[in-house]
Amino acid sequence: VQLVHLIGKVYNLSAIQFIGSADAGIGMPSIRNWAANQKAKINSKHGKNKNKIDTLRSGLTMKTMQAKYQEQLAKATTDEEKTKIQEEMESALSTTLLKIVWTTTTVDITNTLFEVIQMVLFDQSVDAKTREHRAHGLRKLGEILMACPEPELGENEEEKDAKKLYEEAAFAAMLETVTKKEEAQRKANGAY
Repeated sequence: VQLVHLIGKVYNLSAIQFIGSADAGIGMPSIRNWAANQKAKINSKHGKNKNKIDTLRSGLTMKTMQAKYQEQLAKATTDEEKTKIQEEMESALSTTLLKIVWTTTTVDITNTLFEVIQMVLFDQSVDAKTREHRAHGLRKLGEILMACPEPELGENEEEKDAKKLYEEAAFAAMLETVTKKEEAQRKANGAY
């Protein structure tokens, strides 16, 4: 479900940015659409910074945990103690590794989606009205996907933590991807 929500957010954000952009080729945006585009840009920059901070924190957390467990392993006197410490270390590090893998995956997915959406929304083989209809359709589809209900499971604390981890990583990755693409587009257009 987190992946479905991520795809919905990418569709929605991309459509809002297109509709609120003077570069879209569909005329001047309304004040409301322009404001939504500006808000989306601010959220995108915030997410990019959050993703960088989270990545640094994850790396530092892994180093700290490894050092802590290596110290404990050195102090352990029996094989039983060493085995127990090793199992604890593997369990603790797996969550951090999972977050890193999930973030990498979501960055790849959002990059791909963003590229495809840009091709669809800036397709010059169709008229401006068709591109505008596509943007509104993508926005609506994004809203539908974001509204997908969570499955009703008897979640324990570990499942809730993993769910939160997935959602945070997905959101941060999506915003970072959109920000990178915007910067590349501005550079290509000579806005820098």
